[in-house]
Amino acid sequence: MPEKRGLARSKPKARLDDPYLTNKAYPEPTICPICGLVYHNKPWQKDDHLLNSIKAIAQKHKCPSCRKIEDHFAMGLVFITPKTDFVEKHKSEIINLIRNEEKREFLRNPLDRIMSLKENDGSIVVETTSENLAVSIGRALARAYNGKVDFRFSRENKQVQVKWQR
Repeated sequence: MPEKRGLARSKPKARLDDPYLTNKAYPEPTICPICGLVYHNKPWQKDDHLLNSIKAIAQKHKCPSCRKIEDHFAMGLVFITPKTDFVEKHKSEIINLIRNEEKREFLRNPLDRIMSLKENDGSIVVETTSENLAVSIGRALARAYNGKVDFRFSRENKQVQVKWQR
């Protein structure tokens, strides 16, 4: 009788974590002195009412996004290239779409932010504090303007490069 063999399995891939999100909890309550996010009941959140009520007793620590911005540690890069007539004609609309996508993602997770938005020779480069925001921007561009979008996730670190062109 032939020997039964199990299915070949590859080694599980190591989970890539955000190095700025620590496993240890911040002391509660904590306020980010730069952006005003509040760390309360685990997540960082935008809550002006809570911020005003705990301002006097809360500890001050920078949130992960403000630390990434300070260290210039981009986890998402969006490249809108090359220079085309379409991008030139619609540049302000494209930038508004990018900013609106940031606002939408901020409501879901206030740690998702744009670090920089630069124009260089007709190309636009966006650096984000998270992979999710970069992917959302790429998908929003593809939905709104069609074109080709390419997502490249790094295997070594938690980062994505999104390229959109039309």
